[in-house]
Amino acid sequence: MKMDGRVMTLKTTQHRPAHWVGSGKSRLGRGEDRDVNCIVFNEEFMECTWNLEEQRTNSTLYYWYASHTPQECRNYIQHDGYNVGCNFSASEIIHFKAFKVFRNGSSDSKNITREPQIFYLQDQVKPYPPGNLMVNTTESNGVLLTWEAPMTARCLEYIVKYQINKDKKWQKSAISIQTRFNLASVDPKNLYIFQVKTKINMYCGSSNLWSEWSLPVHWGKSKTGTV
Repeated sequence: MKMDGRVMTLKTTQHRPAHWVGSGKSRLGRGEDRDVNCIVFNEEFMECTWNLEEQRTNSTLYYWYASHTPQECRNYIQHDGYNVGCNFSASEIIHFKAFKVFRNGSSDSKNITREPQIFYLQDQVKPYPPGNLMVNTTESNGVLLTWEAPMTARCLEYIVKYQINKDKKWQKSAISIQTRFNLASVDPKNLYIFQVKTKINMYCGSSNLWSEWSLPVHWGKSKTGTV
C-alpha cells in the first residue's frame, strides 16, 4: 500500500483485490449513509455488516488500523450463502485509533468498487442492558433502585424510566455514571415498574448507540397483591 498525494493504491497479494483506488478523505460524517456499519457490542466483540443487494453481490471485506497492512476478514457472517458481515473478537478491537474498512464485490454482471470508510471504535460501542436491578425501601419513605453496569462503569451514562400503576406515560430521569436512582415519597399501594438503559458517556467516546432496555423490576402492590 502506498500513498500518492491523496490517492491510495492497494497492490495485489494473494487473496487481495487486484487494485483499489480511494480518496484519502474517506471518513463519513455523522448522519451520512455508510456502506458498512460497525458496532462494538459491550467491548466483547464487533460486527461490521452491510446489506445484501438485489443483484446478490458476493463481497469481501478488508480492514486495517492506521499504517498497518490490510487483511481480509477471517470470520464472515453469511446469509443464504452470501457474505453480509464480518465478526471481530475483542482482541482485534482498538479504541482511539483509526479503523479502516474496504468492501468490494462482484455479481454476475459487474465488479463493484466502493470507497473505504474510517471508524473510531470508541464511538461505535453499544453496551448490553444493565443487569441485576433491585428496588429497596429507604428510611425516608422512598425507594432506591440499583443495578449493575454491563461494562466499565466510569464510561457509562443511563436513563431510568418508571411507570406507576401501568399508566401509559413513563417518567424518565438521566443518570451520570452512578448505578442508582432514588425515588422519594412513593405510595406502597401503587405498583411501580422500573427499567434502565445505558450508553457510552462523553468521557470515553461519542457513541449515540443506546443499549436495549433492561428487564423490568417491580415494587409495590398489584391488583392481585404485593409484588
